[in-house]
Parts: sequence; structure tokens; C-alpha cells
Amino acid sequence: MTNIRVRPIDMEAPGSFRERSKALRVLARIRSGELDNIEGQIAIEDVLLPRLETEDGGDLDEALDKLSANDFDDLLTQMLATAVPTESAEN
Repeated sequence: MTNIRVRPIDMEAPGSFRERSKALRVLARIRSGELDNIEGQIAIEDVLLPRLETEDGGDLDEALDKLSANDFDDLLTQMLATAVPTESAEN
């Protein structure tokens, strides 16, 4: 994997509600079939890309040029793990 990491959504930070909601809305549109696979990929990129940064402070565009599709999917999984609320243990 490249030196790119995803900044998790800080659920206590101002604006985190809208940021998380945007990710959830895109996921809901994909799951409902409203967006096909290609449209869904493009929409989810719009959610993920602003959350990316390089680990070494290098140029993000250069690092993205070297990123594999599988690496991108791994970063997406990391972001969604922080964006999707988990069920309470009481449920």
C-alpha cells in the first residue's frame, strides 16, 4: 500500500454529523439500487477523497497516482468503519 491514510471522522468535531450523513446517504443510494456500481464508486470517491492525507506530508496527488484500486477499497473500508454507527450492545 502507498503512504496514504484516511482521517477518521471525529464524531465529536463540529460538522461531523453532515460529513457522516453524506457518507451514509451515498451508501443507502448504492444499496437501494438508485446508483449503479459505477455511479456509486464515483459518488463514494467524493466522500472519501477529502479524508485522505499522506503519512509523510508528501503530495497527495502524486500518492493517488500510485494508488491501486484495491488500496483505494481498503481506505474506503477504513473510512466507512468510522462513518457508520454501530448498534448498541443492548439491541
